[in-house]
Amino acid sequence: LTARSLPSIQSDERLQPLLNHLSHSYVGPDYSVQKNTGRISLEQIDTFSVKSFPLCMRQLHKALRDNHHLRHGGRMQYGLFLKGIGLTLEQALEFWKKEFIRGKVDADKFDKGYAYSIRHSYGKEGKRTDYTPYSCMKIIMSNPPSQGDYHGCPFRHSDPELLKQKLQSYRIPPSGITQILELVKGMHYQLACQKYFELTHNVDDIGFSLNHPNQYFTESQRLLSGGRELKKELGNSGNSQQKSNSQENMNSNSTPTSSKTTTDAELEGLEAYFTE
Repeated sequence: LTARSLPSIQSDERLQPLLNHLSHSYVGPDYSVQKNTGRISLEQIDTFSVKSFPLCMRQLHKALRDNHHLRHGGRMQYGLFLKGIGLTLEQALEFWKKEFIRGKVDADKFDKGYAYSIRHSYGKEGKRTDYTPYSCMKIIMSNPPSQGDYHGCPFRHSDPELLKQKLQSYRIPPSGITQILELVKGMHYQLACQKYFELTHNVDDIGFSLNHPNQYFTESQRLLSGGRELKKELGNSGNSQQKSNSQENMNSNSTPTSSKTTTDAELEGLEAYFTE
């Protein structure tokens, strides 16, 4: 499937069962094998959220810092993402506990109502399942946010005017916002996120097809650390953001095939341990 063909396919009710299955059948790296486990500190997360988080995770991080709480959908999406970028179980417990006790959750309530679910997501409780971070397709196509939720894909689930205001607050140039909103209007949500990557990293062509939030983080860190070079705009300061149509195709050969996927039953088991 290409990013441009997906919206028209989504409108065909006959294909909904298949698409629902595909939302749990991402075949890229599952990011559960933490090669960078423990290499990031909790003090780095605020900086990472601005520089290297995709918009969905930046939104969740800000909501957590502002409200000192996330509902279960947000905790699952963000918690597994943090696990995938290298947060250890001990760091995760410290991170969530410190934030929650700044709100209305005391330490005892956290230990009884939330700590178990975090250990469960790391495969240390229950069936000992090593739960994997959510792919873009899963975030876009399943568990849409309700009022009071902050999970989901901002390009898919946000009101366009609110999305525009958010992008303005992040100092995305007007021309770039226009391009992103046009992609959103056309239901090309992953392309909109790729455009967001380009604009926030000042590059013209990211050189890969974006299909996972943890991929976004990895590629951002690689670029910012000088580990790879992307095609930069020539003859312009970076305001023009044209790119070739070849970017619009999902490149199934760009990443190795995952050896395992998270099943619906496993996800339901995890959700059962996430309280409000």
